[in-house]
Amino acid sequence: MSREPFHETATNEFAERVRTNQQRLRSEVKPYYDFIVCGSGSSGSVVARRLAENPDVDVLLIEAGGNDDVRSVMEANQWPLNLGSERDWGFIDQPKPHINGRAMPLSMGKVVGGGSSINAMAWARGHRNDWDFFAKEADDSSWSYASVLNLYRRMEDWHGAPDPDYRGSGGPVFVQSAPDPNPIAPAMVEGARSVGIPTFESHNGRMMEGTGGAALIELRAREGRRLSAFRTYTFPFMDRPNLTVLTDALVTRVMLDGSRATGVNIVYGGRTQRIGARLEVVLSLGAMHTPKVLMLSGIGDATELRKLGIPVVQHLPGVGQNFQDHFAMGCGNTMAPCIVIGERAGEMLRDSHRI
Repeated sequence: MSREPFHETATNEFAERVRTNQQRLRSEVKPYYDFIVCGSGSSGSVVARRLAENPDVDVLLIEAGGNDDVRSVMEANQWPLNLGSERDWGFIDQPKPHINGRAMPLSMGKVVGGGSSINAMAWARGHRNDWDFFAKEADDSSWSYASVLNLYRRMEDWHGAPDPDYRGSGGPVFVQSAPDPNPIAPAMVEGARSVGIPTFESHNGRMMEGTGGAALIELRAREGRRLSAFRTYTFPFMDRPNLTVLTDALVTRVMLDGSRATGVNIVYGGRTQRIGARLEVVLSLGAMHTPKVLMLSGIGDATELRKLGIPVVQHLPGVGQNFQDHFAMGCGNTMAPCIVIGERAGEMLRDSHRI
């Protein structure tokens, strides 16, 4: 059964079908599924949907957080209310000497949709250098920038000036430039230009192929409503019998038979359960919880695991290392819809008093 791309306007009839179907599926959690997807953020939502397109497989999508049907998630301009709420894991960085000893918050979504349900809704693609690096490391050209650019065009429903080299239309992912940017935003772009940072019409086109620049942001919101990855990809399939979305369920470790993942341990309904996977377990738990679960499962740096008394299954010293965050520039209490990246972004921050 096919369905047109789903955006934010679910009918009451469809929403009720989803509610009753998921209520039934959750009341009858099976001991085995073909695929178990852990984490319903931007990655997990897409993977679960793609797998569930095959009606012959059972898919379980596990999320530690709860429902997204709350005002602070659904209404785009309410997004700051999610930060520090029960929908935010509330991680805090270690104090850093370079920022006067401050400890910065690391907000990550604890709700269906993950970060795409609590973030500022920016649509930001990866840089060419990163994609080509992935392709080289994996020895697989399908990870290259040129290959991924085709995927971006295919998934997009771009509402802006036509640009067939970089943009797509008719896909499930609605994207538009900030429809009513704060006047500070173009001023910040002009400020970037004044200190020698190139400016672009879009941060998802040529800007992703050079040394950096500044541009107005592009958003995953429509008519004041947030468009999370979960609402775009997963929700339209939640009336199907082969996709179970289990909320308020915490993945604690991956079950292994030798080096093969056979299922997961979860805490659900106040008790620990084991759920088996006939085919695959997918970990899409974010930058913090994915390495955490791997390490709790015995996959990580052997020295660190032994310190914690965790039996070593596979020594992989890179697990949990090399975390990198991105910075953001704000004005007052509101993020200005402008993105600045690249070699001179730090210089712009230092000179921001000129803007």
